Amino acid sequence: MEYIDIEGMSDEEVDGRIREIKARLGSRVFMPVHHYQRDEIVQFADVTGDSLQLSRVSAKTDAEFIVFCGVYFMAEIARILAPPDKHVFIPDKYAGCPLADYASIDDVLKVWEHLDHDDFIPITYANSHAEIKAFCGENNGLVCTSSNAAKLFNWVLGNLKKVFFLPDVNLGINTSEALGLKDYTIVDGSTSDFSGINDKNVVIWNGNCPIHRVFTIDHVRYWREKEPEAKIIVHPECTPDVVKVSDMTGSTAGIKRAVEDSPAGSRWVIGTELNFVERLKRQNPDKFIAPLEDSICMNMSKIRRRKLLKTLIRIENGDYSEEVVVSSEISEKARIAINRMLELS
Repeated sequence: MEYIDIEGMSDEEVDGRIREIKARLGSRVFMPVHHYQRDEIVQFADVTGDSLQLSRVSAKTDAEFIVFCGVYFMAEIARILAPPDKHVFIPDKYAGCPLADYASIDDVLKVWEHLDHDDFIPITYANSHAEIKAFCGENNGLVCTSSNAAKLFNWVLGNLKKVFFLPDVNLGINTSEALGLKDYTIVDGSTSDFSGINDKNVVIWNGNCPIHRVFTIDHVRYWREKEPEAKIIVHPECTPDVVKVSDMTGSTAGIKRAVEDSPAGSRWVIGTELNFVERLKRQNPDKFIAPLEDSICMNMSKIRRRKLLKTLIRIENGDYSEEVVVSSEISEKARIAINRMLELS
């Protein structure tokens, strides 16, 4: 095996090596890249998207190797959906999600035992661990993303059931409020008083995304004064008070679509991850685009060009020791919840 001093190479040399290996592997490798990734990774993407979009394409690819450039729960989804003869990799297995970490399976089960299982259907945000998705699959539940949460809430309520939503408290509240649902309560692993919980239509887990928690009403006020003609659009993982004073809310894909579909000269202030906002700004030079505040997902940013090159070298050398693994039991149950989302979306 040829020794390559990757750390001693220039960025240009690393990029060149990545392109060479990708070209040699050809259709055997597929690289989905999340919108929040750095440009140094986006340049190699076979497709970019949000978690729902990437879930769909990962399930359909014929490629032997899926190199998922996002955070770990996204690579887990790809592993769960892909046939067993596929191999899924992530360039940094420590690219986690603090939001997902808010809900451990043990804590969720402690709360679940206090809910009426005949009345409640669990919905987990895609930003959750595979065990939580498996819990939903096992209990007639499903997965959602920020783009389809309202639709799936309505599906549950339309079946005369109640929602147990986890792990994002802000997405849970914002979705409930948008649907006119005021009858909700908030729980987590430390909850000890469950009196009246089964009388609620929505029970929401108390987790949050540190990237979107950064944005405040003061940031909105600042931009209202500085750019009074600008539309302020924020991700629904932002706190409810920020969502209420903004003009619009939307998933990553929804924000992208709103900006791209707007006429030349439109002015936008966007409350979501900075890499994505800055890329939208470069791709839409005929519009004014600014971040509500600088907020970078450090876990997404763990995926760097040198780590990507190392992953591709392992694949080419037949070294699958770093591939993403999810047990067959967890995969089978989680797949039920994910596929239910895909069918309803």
